[in-house]
Amino acid sequence: MVLATRFMTTPTDSSDLTTGPESNTGGRWLYPLLLAFQTSGVVVMYWERLPVLRQLIQDGLVFATPETPLWSLVAVALIQVGYWIGYRLRPAQPSYVNPLLGHFVLFVARLVFLLGSAAFSLLFIVNTPPDSIPVFRYLLLLAMLFSLFCYTLELERLGKTLLA
Repeated sequence: MVLATRFMTTPTDSSDLTTGPESNTGGRWLYPLLLAFQTSGVVVMYWERLPVLRQLIQDGLVFATPETPLWSLVAVALIQVGYWIGYRLRPAQPSYVNPLLGHFVLFVARLVFLLGSAAFSLLFIVNTPPDSIPVFRYLLLLAMLFSLFCYTLELERLGKTLLA
């Protein structure tokens, strides 16, 4: 009940305009820019990780190159920066309705997370010796999965906006 009354009243302080979930800061360019940050992080993540997963499926071994963790960290950073800035500022989303595009965005959101969770399951279910993958790589995989979850949430929010 408190939340409903908070959003129904007009804020008296200008700082409340940028922190509420319905604020429209940044004009029309901020939301696409932040979404592009997140999308580029997902593209980098899959570009670097899919060959490693294919190798794991074929050979049962992971031979990661030294730069693979660097690219994974870059991908995680891009997704997290884009998501949390957008979460904090709540920039204006597209104001048009397109049910077909909305369904497609929701489909892509589920597909992105499905591929990430499949990779996570593959690495934890496959019979690899516990010593073969360092703890840092497991933590990096968890950070990547969380980043994909955040990106999925953003795509679902966009998809629901396009459906409304």
